[in-house]
Amino acid sequence: MGRGEGVIDSCHLATLLDPSSANPLNGILIIRLNQNAFFDSLGGRLAEFCELDMCCPEVRLPYKMAPILEAVLAFHWLPKKSLTELGAVLKSSAFEGFGEPNGRVEIATGVDLEGGAFSHQQRQVGYQTALRDGSQVVFLEEGAFIFIQRAPYDRWERFSERALTLLAPTVSMLGITEFSRVGLRFVNRIDIPTNGAAGINTDAYVKVKFDGPRHDKGEIEEFQMRVVKPSEKKGLAYALVLATTPSPLADHSAILLDIDVFTRQPLPAAGEELLAMLGEMRLEKNDIFESCLTDQARKLFGGVEE
Repeated sequence: MGRGEGVIDSCHLATLLDPSSANPLNGILIIRLNQNAFFDSLGGRLAEFCELDMCCPEVRLPYKMAPILEAVLAFHWLPKKSLTELGAVLKSSAFEGFGEPNGRVEIATGVDLEGGAFSHQQRQVGYQTALRDGSQVVFLEEGAFIFIQRAPYDRWERFSERALTLLAPTVSMLGITEFSRVGLRFVNRIDIPTNGAAGINTDAYVKVKFDGPRHDKGEIEEFQMRVVKPSEKKGLAYALVLATTPSPLADHSAILLDIDVFTRQPLPAAGEELLAMLGEMRLEKNDIFESCLTDQARKLFGGVEE
């Protein structure tokens, strides 16, 4: 397992390395994109961002043994781009180190109710490429750039820096100025010792409870739920999936905690407004994650790093 995020009460301010920018961006993570300039669409200029700590009400430090299976940043746009345009992006120097792209195919199925025949059509919608060790994956589709960091997950700073370093040349080469949707998803698996029992007492580890029509004996052996709802933060919504799942560890069961925070309003494809929203989405994801857990679950993560 990689490292995740715990909570401490601390705060550092981050400011733009730009003499024309007098105000710090409160509540935003600001990063240096490997010294690459990131286009600031608001000011019509190129601004370099500094690699500093987060500026937020509460800074989160990594758990020693966080349960993160994969972290995902997804950026969607309209109108769609051609496969030729997408292929040219993946051949650029920004994707050096990634393997040969494979096609991503969309399959549509249909049923002829009168004739009883099934039909299906498939169409290539983009490409998939990955680092040779499989730790990072990019889906580049007609209408989306999706970056996936698989376990071990290190830190938000490195994850977001890597995603944005690849995103910047992508939107530049494709001429994208606005995102129709941005999503941040973290998939967690909490491995729990069973101590010989058939199931686990999920109430001891997560605060989302099953309230059924009956009160039977014994613990819940399996359950799953999914909820999609607006966030209290303007312009954000989230999907939460909670389910029991097998654990690869002997004498363990597991709880899957899948959090997907996403926007419902268009965003500029670069600049301060985009970075501000990513900071808000990250804080929202962290708050949902922590709100779902009990202290007994947190003990499984080994505490936070000093």
